[in-house]
Amino acid sequence: MKEIYLIKKTKKLLDRHEKWMSQTINLIASENLLSPLAKNCLISDLGNRVAEGWIGERIFPGIKYYDEIEQIGIDIVKQMFCCDFVDLRPISGTHANMIVYTAFTNPNDKVLSFSIKNGGHISMSGGTPKNMFKLQVLGIPVSNDGFTIDVPRTLEVIMQEKPKLVIMGGSVLLFRQEIKEIVKLCKSLDILTIFDASHVAGLIATGDYENPMKDGIDIMTFSTCKTIPGPQHAIIVANGKYGEIIKKTTFPSTVSGHHLHETVSAVVTLLELKLFGKNYIHNVVLNSKALARELSNLDMNILFKDKDFTETHMLLMRNKSKYETKELEKRFEKANIIFNRNILPGDVGFKNPSGFRIGTPEITRIGMTEVDMPVIAQFISDVYYGKKSIEKVKNEVVSFRKDFQTVKYCYE
Repeated sequence: MKEIYLIKKTKKLLDRHEKWMSQTINLIASENLLSPLAKNCLISDLGNRVAEGWIGERIFPGIKYYDEIEQIGIDIVKQMFCCDFVDLRPISGTHANMIVYTAFTNPNDKVLSFSIKNGGHISMSGGTPKNMFKLQVLGIPVSNDGFTIDVPRTLEVIMQEKPKLVIMGGSVLLFRQEIKEIVKLCKSLDILTIFDASHVAGLIATGDYENPMKDGIDIMTFSTCKTIPGPQHAIIVANGKYGEIIKKTTFPSTVSGHHLHETVSAVVTLLELKLFGKNYIHNVVLNSKALARELSNLDMNILFKDKDFTETHMLLMRNKSKYETKELEKRFEKANIIFNRNILPGDVGFKNPSGFRIGTPEITRIGMTEVDMPVIAQFISDVYYGKKSIEKVKNEVVSFRKDFQTVKYCYE
């Protein structure tokens, strides 16, 4: 039967993917690896169950033990992120931002956030607020480097436009954003402030990136699959009056069942981060800096050299090779080196931009350290300049990866 053939084919393709990933150097800044325990949570019976509503207010019975787990998660997130409200139910970072828009905006409201070319995510500046919620999205002014907030100009825009929301954070965060003055002004004008911390949530949890909640941010959203090395899921945290509104908006307005197995996996990951995260995140940042320096030494154009390239888990590279960026991305992938093209200031569009975003969360997770960064940089250089055939680089990458097959920084 055709269906049986397709089942077998699907299984073979999945097996091929698993083997391929075990032989690659994955440098995508928005990806990571689950610990064995967190991965096991995804195949638990809770993947079959439904928990509509809030703890103590559920619509479905049969999840009394899950309720205890969710409460453990709420308590640990409050402790780690210094907040008084936690919603563990969002199923993605985009969904978390959609909950905020649903709760606090109306069509034609003004929203101030980063444009995509300045490091914003599509859910804070692209199709989500514009197309789904019909919001007027204004760009946060930035300095000449394209990513640093121009605080005086931003304060002027806020005073002039009086937006409903100001959204900071984003998808390209190499350095700490200066937000205190912006938050202070917004509070005086009763403007809601949000920080999309999906990329730096792990750094915030370990104290390696200043906690926006301590700067007075009203609401913070973040996914749990980047510098928090968990499943694809998300969390909203808040202080003050906003928690109850978020609680009643998540359900029943935007989600019914909130993927209990993913929630438990995220809770386990956060507990492991509490135990092992300081050492892990420290090494993620060290690797990011070291890789940036090595690539720069090999004459690749790594941005922000004057600031030592980065203070987080990612770096930016401008393509100056003889290959178009999209073609070069494919060449790297064929050589088992994976990272994504990224739009930079001055680019016309996102399909073939001039930049690449490179991250170190996953390679650090499997035990790579600063001493391994020159090797990785050389692999990248060989493909970038076409010094070796793609097949030869691929074979070298596969051989190199054999020594890095175990997930580190987790409970055994």
